[in-house]
Amino acid sequence: MKTLSKSKITLIAGSFLFLNLAYIGSASAHCDGMDGPVIVTAKSAIQNRDVTPLLKWVPQSSEQTIKNAFAQTLAERVSGKESADVVDNRFFSTLVKIHRESEGAAFTGIKPAGHIEPIVLEADAALKNKNVDHLAEAIAKKVELAIRDKFEKAVHSEKYAEQSVSQGREYVSDYIQYVHFVEEINNISSQSEKHGESHVKPEHKE
Repeated sequence: MKTLSKSKITLIAGSFLFLNLAYIGSASAHCDGMDGPVIVTAKSAIQNRDVTPLLKWVPQSSEQTIKNAFAQTLAERVSGKESADVVDNRFFSTLVKIHRESEGAAFTGIKPAGHIEPIVLEADAALKNKNVDHLAEAIAKKVELAIRDKFEKAVHSEKYAEQSVSQGREYVSDYIQYVHFVEEINNISSQSEKHGESHVKPEHKE
């Protein structure tokens, strides 16, 4: 089996991750989990009584809302009328709701720890370790296998496409899945290339 060139691995891996994780509204996001980065940051912020680290998770238009909710949370914790967990969870819900709305995703409540998909944990680990090689290669291989699988199905069903209407429809379904998948991968890869070019710093000339 011919493998993808290493120069394309990271680009295609990013495209595949985008295809599977970009549609947060319908997929399982990890920012709404108790062990996700938003709430982990929030727990630390409450402990340190400093809202600043949280502001990066919300748009500028919502900064004051979060500052007010944070101040209220600290005050309610001191009052002791409710348990710290109840007070904190109410703030977490406000924070995550605003964060997800800024992504165009629906907020369906805080999820318990442990619901984050393994691939997302691997992505976070790669970022923490400052090394994406293993993750990129693994995802790129999945992309390649997915393309080959859809291709083989289309090739197989095409052989019988003219034998009956139902078999013809089966071929059309396989064909559409194959072509649309390849098209989407290519489109997102092209967008990624342009995005990367926009971040290339111009050479300094003396």
